[in-house]
Amino acid sequence: VAAGVIASNNAAFSDNVDNNNWNGITAAGVANGNPAGSPQNNWAFTYGGDYIITADAANRIITAINVAGTTPVGLNFVQNTVVGSIITGGNLLPVTITAGKSFTLNGNNAVAANHGFDAPADNYTGLGNIVLVGANAALI
Repeated sequence: VAAGVIASNNAAFSDNVDNNNWNGITAAGVANGNPAGSPQNNWAFTYGGDYIITADAANRIITAINVAGTTPVGLNFVQNTVVGSIITGGNLLPVTITAGKSFTLNGNNAVAANHGFDAPADNYTGLGNIVLVGANAALI
């Protein structure tokens, strides 16, 4: 079972707890009111609103992303990032991959319902439009 956080504002993977853009997450999948740092390796995260999130920590491995209940603005990959699953309740997550960076769908891991959602491995039903910006931007 992966640890997890929920975005409470537009956020970045480089945010620390003082930025107040991430909160701890309850078993029901809602913010617990306690500011938290950004998702770390082998964590899951939930969009807590219609936000944009920037993946700006190099080589971060995210087990699952939950976009259910929101209309996410997007996820911008400005560093190489690996994601196991992206799940949805009908809404799709648009992603943008910066030149020279990669977004890898590895299909590994899964998240149990203690984060308010189940994410089976290799489930990308929440993945929306993909924009590749510049040379060598890659979806793997």
